[in-house]
Amino acid sequence: MEDSNKVIYRILTDRLDQMRALDKEGDSEQRRHIARETQDLHAPLAHRLGLYQIKTEMEDLALKFLDYDTYKYIAHALNAKRSERDAYIERFIEPLKRKLEQEGFRFTIKGRPKSIHSIYHKMQAQHCDVDRIYDLFAIRIILDSEPENEKRDCWQVYSIITDIFTPNPKRLRDWLSVPKENGYESLHTTVLGPDDRWVEVQIRTRRMDEIAEKGVAAHWAYKGVNGNILNTEHQSVYVFTPTGDLRRLPAGATVLDFAFGIHSEVGCHCVGGRIRNQNVSIRHILQNGDQIEILTAPNQKPNAGWLNFVVSSKAKNKIRQALKEIEYKEAAAGRELLERRFRNWKIDYNEGDISRLADRLGYKAVSDLYQSLAQGKEDILRLRDLFLQIEAPVPATSPAPEHTARTDESDKPRNTMPNGVAIVVDMNVKNVDYNLSKCCNPQPGEPIFGFISITKGVRIHRCDCPNATSMRERYPYRMIPARWATTK
Repeated sequence: MEDSNKVIYRILTDRLDQMRALDKEGDSEQRRHIARETQDLHAPLAHRLGLYQIKTEMEDLALKFLDYDTYKYIAHALNAKRSERDAYIERFIEPLKRKLEQEGFRFTIKGRPKSIHSIYHKMQAQHCDVDRIYDLFAIRIILDSEPENEKRDCWQVYSIITDIFTPNPKRLRDWLSVPKENGYESLHTTVLGPDDRWVEVQIRTRRMDEIAEKGVAAHWAYKGVNGNILNTEHQSVYVFTPTGDLRRLPAGATVLDFAFGIHSEVGCHCVGGRIRNQNVSIRHILQNGDQIEILTAPNQKPNAGWLNFVVSSKAKNKIRQALKEIEYKEAAAGRELLERRFRNWKIDYNEGDISRLADRLGYKAVSDLYQSLAQGKEDILRLRDLFLQIEAPVPATSPAPEHTARTDESDKPRNTMPNGVAIVVDMNVKNVDYNLSKCCNPQPGEPIFGFISITKGVRIHRCDCPNATSMRERYPYRMIPARWATTK
């Protein structure tokens, strides 16, 4: 079985041959359809693979068959001034060539004509005629450098060029430090040449030029793959959007991977796709060259099972993020439901006892209990009964003395506790019972505070109680000072 690389190359070369023979089709809708498809699908794929010669020829031929008048006008303008352009390039190269020779570089300099398609797009972007294109002139400097000196030599040549000509810093492109995904390495700059004309200069080594001309096949050959095309069947798959945008995904990617690659919202609502006019499931594994239309539904949402068949890290991360958001929303809804029902029942909602209740029911966290409640998996009446059992006060081991008026309320205990100690609380709180909270079980000598509950009087908590932060944030007005004191 041919590997995926050879299939792609065969598709591209067959399409280029078809474009070269398209004149025989005559001016027809079929010819324009093939040209549009080549421009939108095949040329971008060739570009992605680093096959720039194929890409350039495809684009020029596509323009020829889609807008012949514009193509002919640009081609005629270029041919009419070809001798003038060649003479200018020679003037530009002469001082540069002399300086590079003085510095001992071994090199080749080529004048590189801009493609008709490239000029067409520059005319549109710059809103001008072909004679006033920003950087119509271009040269390429190819260095014979040792592998260990390649980057240093390229940057040194860049320094020489910018010493002779004024560079445009906005037009510097550094693909030496970070090569393109297809292995393309080069240093591009645009400088102001003689007669104040802009010239694009590309600087690269012989090895880099081979990769730029022959694409990824040359790149892999330089990496030591014995001249064979590296089998990317286990690396990447190249597919297209309905508008012809090229997307690269890990091999084995599914329709759902592609959907999340488009946008996280598209992925979250994906219910399937259409490939070659056939509906496919979200689990469908994509093949090179597939053009996918994503089908969505507003009520669709991610589930944990999706993580079992997506392969791209982006899809996995987005699914996990969406699941956490769903869990958070369900937990918030469950908590809101429980608090609302407790208010209706006149029950004091205590986070500590709810946490103990969740633990008794086998939940790892109280949020899991809230989530189960929101999903209808827990009976709220059952939760109420179990909560009231937990809330029931524990009988004191010794009777509390009668509360009587005191001259110094802040220094005398209001309720005697076991083991000969008592609690002293704020003097403004009168005629209430004090109970040790079971969520943190405060012990004599530990820093404490009081919390005024609705039905259970003042509950005493440790200052480092797990629920202290929540109580301070939500009910600061119900918190009062408290301390331990010895009884006499």
